[in-house]
Amino acid sequence: MNHLRTAIVGAAVAAASVILAQPALAASFQRDVGDGIVRYDDTTNEMCVRADNTTGTAWVEVTLTRPGVIGTPIVIRDDNVKHPDATCKQVSAFDNVTYRADYESFWSGRGTILRGSFQFTT
Repeated sequence: MNHLRTAIVGAAVAAASVILAQPALAASFQRDVGDGIVRYDDTTNEMCVRADNTTGTAWVEVTLTRPGVIGTPIVIRDDNVKHPDATCKQVSAFDNVTYRADYESFWSGRGTILRGSFQFTT
């Protein structure tokens, strides 16, 4: 009888978890990277990079790789002098693909490069 009760309770907990689970959030995001932004639109699978429109020169470069996968990285670079709008590229047409984004951003007023990284899933 104990085994049956344990199985019933376990099934009830599993069912409640499915019913009460939060819906998955879309992978779309916008992230400040120091001297600009990185934006990903999950509906169009488009990654955009935009350097801040500020006094002096600013640029942002993002290199996308897939952890554990050998392949050519996707590099997206934008600057506020040659290209005042965002620079965008298609990333992937597949869902649930994880990317690592390594970024560098520069503003001439500060004179140094900021670096960082983050991961996201399409």
